[in-house]
Amino acid sequence: MAEQVAQAGQAAAQPVAELIWGQVQLRITDVWTVRGLAIGAFYLANRALTMLAVRRAVERRDPDNPNQPADPRVGDEVQQGSLLVPVYFYSQLGYQYFTSILNGPFLKACLQTELEKVGYKEPIDVSVEKWELPNLPEGGAGLLMGMMGEERVLGWLAELPDKVSTAAGDSGISEDVSSVAGVSTVASWEDVEEEAGPSQAKRARLQQQPPAQVTPTSQQAELQEGPLKRLRARLLQHKDSPTAQTLLKAYSCLERGAAMLTNGGYQEGEGVEHLLEGVILLEVVAPEYVTTYLYDQSWLHLDRPKLNQLTSTQLRSNPDSSPCLLIQALQLPFGHSQQQAINHVIDVVLQHGETDPMYKHLAYMYCALGLTIFQTTRQPAPALSAFASALMHKSDHLRTLFFTAYCSMGVSDPQAIRQFHHFIHTAPTDHHWVPEAHYYLVTLYGQQDPSVHRDRILHHYNMAQQTDRNRLPVFPPVPSGVTDRARRVYEQVMAQPH
Repeated sequence: MAEQVAQAGQAAAQPVAELIWGQVQLRITDVWTVRGLAIGAFYLANRALTMLAVRRAVERRDPDNPNQPADPRVGDEVQQGSLLVPVYFYSQLGYQYFTSILNGPFLKACLQTELEKVGYKEPIDVSVEKWELPNLPEGGAGLLMGMMGEERVLGWLAELPDKVSTAAGDSGISEDVSSVAGVSTVASWEDVEEEAGPSQAKRARLQQQPPAQVTPTSQQAELQEGPLKRLRARLLQHKDSPTAQTLLKAYSCLERGAAMLTNGGYQEGEGVEHLLEGVILLEVVAPEYVTTYLYDQSWLHLDRPKLNQLTSTQLRSNPDSSPCLLIQALQLPFGHSQQQAINHVIDVVLQHGETDPMYKHLAYMYCALGLTIFQTTRQPAPALSAFASALMHKSDHLRTLFFTAYCSMGVSDPQAIRQFHHFIHTAPTDHHWVPEAHYYLVTLYGQQDPSVHRDRILHHYNMAQQTDRNRLPVFPPVPSGVTDRARRVYEQVMAQPH
């Protein structure tokens, strides 16, 4: 604690630039009180630690110019009560960075986490007021996309996961990416759709696939009946696989929840939590997948009107039932309505704190939020903000790590390479996205000088094929759009004299 106080003192003593480009007042309040009296009292008793937490969440320093002041920088003139903290911008880039983390979920989530580290655990809200900006209307907060410096700001946003989780360089990854040039790679939206949810044709193929022909064994004879029995049977010979163990646990949760709902005539809401546990273990975030798993004949085949009626009835008696709110939000189509619904669930869970049954799944909710933002805006910046918030709650959340790497491809190749390496290092070797990550690395290195990265391209292409051959039988192969691009890079490298 003494070390933290010393750090806070050092931060407060940083040099102040002579010219301030603009400024704004950041207000931090308690959710449960209008004037934020609790946070104000905590600040009075712990001034240095409180300001250290705020600076960690808000400020950004240029690693290439460590002697320069942070931009944005948190001032020292704090108004008590609810905290009203001045934030100074020394450049338009600092302003753009701040508005980006403000407009996404990252700033609030990061402030909450940093305050918890110094002892303040109550839920907070953040808002801004009194903008003072040159040649911009008051209240003109928002990322000025298309202006000079946009690529640099997007690059900083791509670095947010490194700010809140273990960076690739600290995770034992030996591959050097520092020499890779920052040439932007724009991934096709077909890949995003493939990641987000199955196409109609793909759904039809999945639904029409007959159960795998498995030779009966004593283990299979002991399999319990249930709507997902055929999936469990296909994993029997892979029970030592970490991914298979997670899947079997997910199937068990789904079947348990479905049985509780159907046996109870859709009158009791307890089964909803088990359904969500299964969905979350499956790392499903796209609405089309969620509805397929809940209602399709080849899956749980639940009665959709009855389940909707149950959750609506539960919410009338308890409007803050986070399981009911979440299962409704996950079924909404991608768009602003789903974004608002997921944000509402997150707010409710944060207000309840650790007593809420969904609190342990905040990373999943932020990941789902990031995906719907990505699908709605087609912009990586706000999605990366949501993914960074997810990693604050669970630094090894695999779906978030993968999507962070994917979104980074439209921002910075070096960042995308770092994030894909981090994902591969974190995920089990038999995880179904590991082959895809290797294929993406082939493409990313191919965007650079293939002759320089020849060995890396060959390594990742071979690893992609090897891990794809070893994928579990319940997963489809890597999308052809991903493999075709990687194969072209591989063939180009092989055709060159070595």
